[in-house]
Amino acid sequence: EYFMIFSPVLIWFLVGIGFFLMELTIPGFIIFFLGAGAWCVALVLAVADISLTSQLIIFIACSLVTLVLLRTRLRSTFSGVTLEQDDSVNMEEHSGSGVVIDAIEPPAMGRIQYGGSYWNARADEPIAKNTVVSIVEKKNLIVTVRIAAKERENE
Repeated sequence: EYFMIFSPVLIWFLVGIGFFLMELTIPGFIIFFLGAGAWCVALVLAVADISLTSQLIIFIACSLVTLVLLRTRLRSTFSGVTLEQDDSVNMEEHSGSGVVIDAIEPPAMGRIQYGGSYWNARADEPIAKNTVVSIVEKKNLIVTVRIAAKERENE
C-alpha cells in the first residue's frame, strides 16, 4: 500500500533525475543519456500503460539512441568549447575573447569567462581583472590567453 503513492511515471522521472545528478559527479558524459532514457519512459507511461518489460526496452533503446545521436554534439556544447576534444587545440584561427574575472599572475593561474563558462587561464604576462583577452590555446580545462589586440591599442 505504501508504494502505491509512487506512480511508475514518478519513479522513472526520479530515476532520470538521479542519473542526471550522478553525471555531475562522474565524468564521461554517458550517464546523462540514461537519464534521458528514463525520462522517455516516463513520457510514454504518462500517455499509455505498458508492461515493465516494455518499459525496460524503451529505456534501453532511448538511452542508446540518444547516446549515439547526441553525445558528440552535446559534449562539445557543455564543455564550453565547440572544437574537437583534442588534448591541445590551437585556437589562433578561432577568434575568441574572454574577460579576466580573477587576475592572472604568472606562474599562477587566474580565471576568465569565455563562451558562457568559467575557465582556468594561464598567460605569459600578468593580466588584470576585467581585461579582455584572446584565447590562444585550450588544453583540457585550461586555456592560455593573451591581452586582446584592442586592449593593447588602448594602453
